[in-house]
Amino acid sequence: MADHGVATLDLRAALDQHGRPAFYWRGQEVTPTIRLRPGDEIHLHYENELPEICGLGLVSDSNLHFHGLTVAPIVHSDDVIATTVQPGHSFDYAIKIDRDQPPGLYWYHPHPHGLSNWEIGNGMSGAIVVEGIADEVPALAHLREQVIVLRDIPVDPSVAAAERPEVHGAQAALAPSPDDDEAGPPCGVEMTATPTINGSPTATIGIRPGERQLWRILNASAHRHFDLALFNNQYRFAARMELVAQDGFPLGYYGRAPILEPVTHVLIPPAGRAEVIVTGTKQISYLDTLCYDAGTNGDINPFGLLAELIDDRGTAQTEVVAPPIGLPRPVSYRTAPRPAEQRLIRFGEDANGFYLNKTAYRPNDAPMIVARAGTTEEWTLENDTDEVHTFHIHQVHFIVEAVNGRPASGPHWLDTVDVPPRAHLAHGRIVPSAVKVLIDFRDPVVRGTFLFHCHILDHEDRGMMAKIRVI
Repeated sequence: MADHGVATLDLRAALDQHGRPAFYWRGQEVTPTIRLRPGDEIHLHYENELPEICGLGLVSDSNLHFHGLTVAPIVHSDDVIATTVQPGHSFDYAIKIDRDQPPGLYWYHPHPHGLSNWEIGNGMSGAIVVEGIADEVPALAHLREQVIVLRDIPVDPSVAAAERPEVHGAQAALAPSPDDDEAGPPCGVEMTATPTINGSPTATIGIRPGERQLWRILNASAHRHFDLALFNNQYRFAARMELVAQDGFPLGYYGRAPILEPVTHVLIPPAGRAEVIVTGTKQISYLDTLCYDAGTNGDINPFGLLAELIDDRGTAQTEVVAPPIGLPRPVSYRTAPRPAEQRLIRFGEDANGFYLNKTAYRPNDAPMIVARAGTTEEWTLENDTDEVHTFHIHQVHFIVEAVNGRPASGPHWLDTVDVPPRAHLAHGRIVPSAVKVLIDFRDPVVRGTFLFHCHILDHEDRGMMAKIRVI
């Protein structure tokens, strides 16, 4: 999509025929995939034609966040604190992609505080592909490629309500387990939202028997976890997948992580991305999402059929993985120095809202954290609630070091990670969960004030967010 190093597009936000907030491109309700190379630029003209007051009774402000890209947190670049595009107004973004930006899958979406759940939950999002992944994994060159955007669209377009646990139990359904061929635990029935794949509740994916493809998968839902697996008609695993990258970074970018990791299923939290190699089979097979337990107070994430894989011989598809383009191997991502600071971030909630370190986000608050550029920091993310929270930090990536005291296996760079619910032990003892991450502030581009938050978006909108300033 980039022409002479610049991807130029006009994007409009407006209500669609069903009353949902949507993106329009070239007059159509389309969210284009932006393709570019490290060092390129995005010039995006954004028009907000949403109604003055939305279905939530709030002014329909909007803006854009370029999720996962290592770009400057300043106005006209990736700033969502000072930049607000009001209804009837427009704004011009100029995003300079870092020359060391790892090749992979990123995305763009609105980020207005209080309205992120409504806008993203109803489908306002699109993929960004930074080319060059064949430089890291040469076997990917010329494979056919599928860009798969998963959403969970609310039945009522005036809201983007999270599923609540009241439909557990009587309406629960058994689902295949990711670890064996037996039925998994009850996990509820979806009542208020419909999962979609590239905008469709039912889809087909063309792949020939024996053909290897690269699937670039984005979870663009507001709060649903997708735990993806390939099954046949008997709900047996039809094929394994090979994980190539997560959250835009190839696995091999850090330490001794494998270049390819065989997996039977891949869990993608809200806002997460996974890039996997899939091999077509002779038998009928399906892409399904497994039951995911988000905790006793968490959202419902039931088993569901997303797409049927079909033999599409004779059907042309020209999009293939680009051959190597001569990207340098950035040394900085291969290792990470010892942390300059250690911090504790507590996730909490009550009947009135959601909190980080007992504080609900307010746009005019000072930064909760001030970090120094050129360093790394070790954060312990502590969850003292009965539901999962999905931690995301803008502008930078991190390494997961340990979960509940257990060292992470095969650690690699991420920008989104689940913090599990707290544990209820014998004799009434309650123990908060803890995820230890090493966050990278070494890139000189990332100086300024930006955000970290829970990417379950009704949690974010209700206060589970804070500012960080890098100086």
